[in-house]
Amino acid sequence: MDKKFFKFIPKVLLFGAPFILLALSYFAFDPFHVLRNYPHYGSNYLKTFNRNRLSTQTYLNYKDEYNFNSFIFGSSRSSAFHTEDWGPLIHEPAPFHFDAFNDNISGIRGKLEFIHKNGSKIKNVLIIVDSDTFSEQYDESESIVHHKDYRWTNENALSYHTRFFKAYFKKKYFVSYLDLKLFKTYRPAYMDEFFKFKYYYTTPLNDFLFPENIEKIQQDSAGYYRDPEFHERMENPAMMDRQIKPHHLADLKALDSLFKIHHTRYKIIIGPAFDQREYNPIDLNILGIYLGRKNIYNYTGKNTYTNDITNYYEMSHYKPVVGKKILQEIYSSR
Repeated sequence: MDKKFFKFIPKVLLFGAPFILLALSYFAFDPFHVLRNYPHYGSNYLKTFNRNRLSTQTYLNYKDEYNFNSFIFGSSRSSAFHTEDWGPLIHEPAPFHFDAFNDNISGIRGKLEFIHKNGSKIKNVLIIVDSDTFSEQYDESESIVHHKDYRWTNENALSYHTRFFKAYFKKKYFVSYLDLKLFKTYRPAYMDEFFKFKYYYTTPLNDFLFPENIEKIQQDSAGYYRDPEFHERMENPAMMDRQIKPHHLADLKALDSLFKIHHTRYKIIIGPAFDQREYNPIDLNILGIYLGRKNIYNYTGKNTYTNDITNYYEMSHYKPVVGKKILQEIYSSR
């Protein structure tokens, strides 16, 4: 072989070394926590951790030890419903919170079918419905935060992991990550796009907590609620548009089938959205047809919960005190 070729090899390796090291840093640090399993996820970088992955892995880590048989599903808005508040009402010591960011009906169905295939009983279920439940906007995005776990979808593992590997290099994410990793200093000027601190996941029941918001409210609750956003909602908000489309009916049928197989006691809560828009009555009727009207509890519109702005952390998330009251209300009316 030509000697010039062998002389060229060290130059290629020298030129490529930084790229090789960057690639190796992804596998060494596992920045998105998708390569390895962790017993506890705790405090996290909200903008880059994938809640579908974390919830799925936490379920797998502890399902046999705790014999999970009762589950809460929904988007991050379901965070208002804590397992410690729900458990005593259903007489179960260890319900599991199986939520995901902006989760929709296909994600809820996928996780329920995954639970069924893994041999867990599905004794009790809470499904928290919101504006994302019958939307596919995040399925169609490139967001790694919202990507569904390949272990309960039809995606293969290579495709799944390639998506996260590519994301490490997009918008120079790795620069912010390695800076933070090495120097332990949060620089909001350019890190805020990727990182946000003081959110917390409990182990093993997987509740989602908001310590940063709680801390700010405790420090200055009056100032916290002077934010103009809390006072800009409409006096007479329009009714919500119809959201349930024909392709969603298969998901509702699948849920109904699984609930019948497991003799599941389930409740569907349409949460008290801050915008006070009433849930569309046609969608409410469809939910009633497929899942039983007696199992559905609608808290949208103007009511005692939505009228009080202090029941909210911000425009998207209502507080656990609201979730606890709703749970007590619906379980005392059985």
